[in-house]
Amino acid sequence: MTELVSGRDVLRQARELYAPYRPAVEPTGMRVAVIRFTPADNDPPDWRVRLEASRISAEQKIKSFEHLGFRADHVVLPPGVGRGDFRQVLEGYNADPDTRAIIVQFPPPRDLAPLVDGMDPAKDIDALLKGRSPYPACATAEGIYRVAEPFATDHPTIAVVGSKGFVGQGVVNMLRAGGHDPMTLDYGDRLEQVRDADIVISVTGNPGILTPDHIRPHHRVVIDSGFVPQADGSVRGDIRAEAYHIPQNITPVPGGIGPVEMATLMERVVRQEVDPNVTSWKVTPGPYLDRAQFATATSTATASTTATATTPSIAAAARLRGTAAPATGTPSAPGPQATAPRVPGQQTTPRPHLPPQGGGGPAR
Repeated sequence: MTELVSGRDVLRQARELYAPYRPAVEPTGMRVAVIRFTPADNDPPDWRVRLEASRISAEQKIKSFEHLGFRADHVVLPPGVGRGDFRQVLEGYNADPDTRAIIVQFPPPRDLAPLVDGMDPAKDIDALLKGRSPYPACATAEGIYRVAEPFATDHPTIAVVGSKGFVGQGVVNMLRAGGHDPMTLDYGDRLEQVRDADIVISVTGNPGILTPDHIRPHHRVVIDSGFVPQADGSVRGDIRAEAYHIPQNITPVPGGIGPVEMATLMERVVRQEVDPNVTSWKVTPGPYLDRAQFATATSTATASTTATATTPSIAAAARLRGTAAPATGTPSAPGPQATAPRVPGQQTTPRPHLPPQGGGGPAR
């Protein structure tokens, strides 16, 4: 059975870890500014959807910073805001000594995007300035990396879908800095290549781009960073709903990477302004089989189907437990073990290419 990697559990952990800093923060009047844009009534539907996701993300950031005792300014700029007005807002927060961090919610209107480079790099808590920021990647990318890392201690194959976007580039850079050599996929690449990976990370913002034809039972974790609001109030991620039961572990949408992003921002601002030695939040990986263990379990399950009427998954799990826990009581070799391995099925769904994307957007 697929296990959910809950971002809400991570955020709850972070809130408990960093709440004790509130008495030290609140009297200082330190401020965080979160700036976002609003669509006009006649804007294209896809732009309105992206700005709705930005709104939800901004509101969650405000709650997270206020939980720590920071004053949080939620700056909502009207449709058609001019370059001069946006520049004035940025320059005001740059000059304000009480403002310790500035976040500009992406995407900004195209004509305003270059002005983001005028942000004070010391206040760029979300790495919008890339190489000029104190941080190696945006909070979403760092959160994704930190969710993936406990599943990747043996240097498995990691596929990053949407690797050229803002978030995707950050994920790839952090994986490489951590000693991994990720498979990078983007527009024009054949997405069925993710079948060969052990870990799949998708950051495209294209709803349902990965289907049961791409996700496999041997995938030890699938990390879905998509977040696209729907007209009925629901949200969709990059992984199609029919594929959610296939991998061994998966981050849900909503409730996965979005809360992890908030936990990362909370940790960053506490470390930056209060305690350089603050404890980091952590993810405990759910049970999984590596590729060799999965192949063995699959072979055993198939043989059991032929030899006995016992349910294959139960028979395979019993045999797996027998090899993992010797009767002598000697501890088994380290490494997670699943309790009910699944046998991959044959898929015939058409194989789509990754469509163009507009860069990294907020993930929830």
